[in-house]
Amino acid sequence: MSLTHPHGRTRRKARSAAVTALLALTGATALAAAPAASAAPTASLTVNAPLTAAGAGTSVVWFGSIRIDDGTSVTCLNSDDGAVSGSNGRVVLTTDYKITEGTTYGISAWEGGRCDTYVPQTGRWTQSLGGVTVKPTAADVSSGVYQVRIP
Repeated sequence: MSLTHPHGRTRRKARSAAVTALLALTGATALAAAPAASAAPTASLTVNAPLTAAGAGTSVVWFGSIRIDDGTSVTCLNSDDGAVSGSNGRVVLTTDYKITEGTTYGISAWEGGRCDTYVPQTGRWTQSLGGVTVKPTAADVSSGVYQVRIP
């Protein structure tokens, strides 16, 4: 069954005539799709953290992992998740974790390889070696690498 326009045209012919008339009035650019918004710039995260820090009581805690909180989710990275280097009491963890400009991050160093975790063998939670809160700008991530230094 074919639906027919009152003047004897099918709907397809009527639609084609309307598109042709629209193009004649506005030009082909009227039907072009708007350009997609580009994603915010990102950079790989590198963290420069202390190798050791004073822990609870007289204990000394050793670097083991990085905790990243972007306000939506928390990620824990350890030496298996990047390249580790360093000297002079500091450790540098170079990762593939993407930092996005304009997002606020809480980045902290932790003892052990699993961030903020209860350790049954010691009967306590792992301890932080310190942390920072950062909100990178487009200029901060423009090189493709964003470095954070934890005091």
